[in-house]
Amino acid sequence: MRTSLAETARAALTAAHGPDADGRATVPAPRLDGTTTTVVADTCVRGDLGFVLLLHRRKDGLVAEELFFSNRESTGAWGAAEHLSGSGGIPDLTGPGEAAAVLRGWSMTVLGASETGLHTGRPQADDGYELLRFHVLLVDESIGRLDIEDTTTGASTAPGRHRKPLTSQVALFALFPEERVTVRTRADAGNGAGSMGELLELTGSDAGSGAPWA
Repeated sequence: MRTSLAETARAALTAAHGPDADGRATVPAPRLDGTTTTVVADTCVRGDLGFVLLLHRRKDGLVAEELFFSNRESTGAWGAAEHLSGSGGIPDLTGPGEAAAVLRGWSMTVLGASETGLHTGRPQADDGYELLRFHVLLVDESIGRLDIEDTTTGASTAPGRHRKPLTSQVALFALFPEERVTVRTRADAGNGAGSMGELLELTGSDAGSGAPWA
C-alpha cells in the first residue's frame, strides 16, 4: 500500500510540476467515496523539494492523510517519493456537508500542522538539515485560489505575493524555519461571490526568502 501511495505522489508532482507541465492547476481531486479510496489533496513545491498530501480511506473506514516528498533531479524530473508522516482520523470530507460542518461558516480553517526534519541543502541549514513545518488548511468549495504574502522579518524586498490555485478543498503549505506568511481566500472570478477576505497567518518552526510557492 505504501509503495502504491508513493507512486501516486510522484505522479502528482510530475503532472503538476514536471518538466512537461504547463504550470496550470491539475484537475480537481475527486472525493473519497465507495470506489475512490485515495486522492491527491494538494502539492507544494519549494525550490527543488516537492511535497504531496494524499488522503486515503483505511480498511477500518477512517480517513488518513499521508505526506510524501521528492527531490527534483538535474533533468527537472522528480525522484522517487518518500513518506514523511501520516495521521489518521481526520474529518471525512466525502461530501459538502462534512466540510461545511468543519468550516462553520468560515471560508477556511486549519486542519492540522506538523514538523519534520529534512535535508534541504540550503546555505542556512545546519549540516544541510532543517525543521520544516507543514500546515494543512480546509477551504470552502466556493474558493478558487489562495493569495499568499510573505511577511517574514527581513525577507527580500522583491514582491512577496503569490497565488496558489486549489486542486481540492484541502491546501498544503511547507514553511522553512522562521518563515511567516499570510494566506487570504479569494473566490473564483465571475461567480458573484467576490473576495471572501478572510486570512490566516502561518509560521515556520523558528525569515528567509525561500523558493516561490507552487
